Amino acid sequence: MDINTKLKLCVISNLFLLIIIVGIIIVFSSREDKYWNVGPNKDLLIVSVKIDTWTKYYWLLVFIAILKISNVIISEIAHPILGFNIYNPDKKIITDFTKNQLQLYGNLMYFIDSVRGVFTILITISQIDVALFGVLVSEITGIYTVRMLLDEKEFSKSYNVVNMEV
Repeated sequence: MDINTKLKLCVISNLFLLIIIVGIIIVFSSREDKYWNVGPNKDLLIVSVKIDTWTKYYWLLVFIAILKISNVIISEIAHPILGFNIYNPDKKIITDFTKNQLQLYGNLMYFIDSVRGVFTILITISQIDVALFGVLVSEITGIYTVRMLLDEKEFSKSYNVVNMEV
C-alpha cells in the first residue's frame, strides 16, 4: 500500500471515529446541561468572568480568535523548528542555534504552551458554541499556515493529480 492510500485511509478512519463520537454525544447528552447553551447567558462563566452580555461575548470571541490564531501559527512554525532540531535522531550537527539557545527556546516554548493550554481548556469546555468557534478559527488559520509552508516546497510534476481522488 502506497503512502497516499495509507493517508487516505487514516483520514477516512478519523472522520468515521468523529462521526461515532458526535453520534454518541448527541444520543446520550442531557439537554438541560448548560454546555449546550449558545451565546451570552447568566450561566456562562469563563475563568471567573461572567459572560452575560453580547458585548462581553463578542470580546470573548475576539480573545479566543487571537489565542487560536497565535497558537496555530506558533505550533506550525516554531514547533517543527524545535522538534526537528531537538528530537530528530538523524540530525547530529546543529548549525542554527547554540545548545543553550535551543534548550532555552525549547523549554520556554513548551512551558508557555502548557500554561496557555490550561486557560484554553477552561475556555473551550465552557459552552459548545465557544468551543466550536475556537475550532473554526484554528482550522481556518491552519489552512493559511499549511499553504504558506507548502508554498516553500517544490513538488514533483510527475505526480498524477488523478491519484488524489478519495
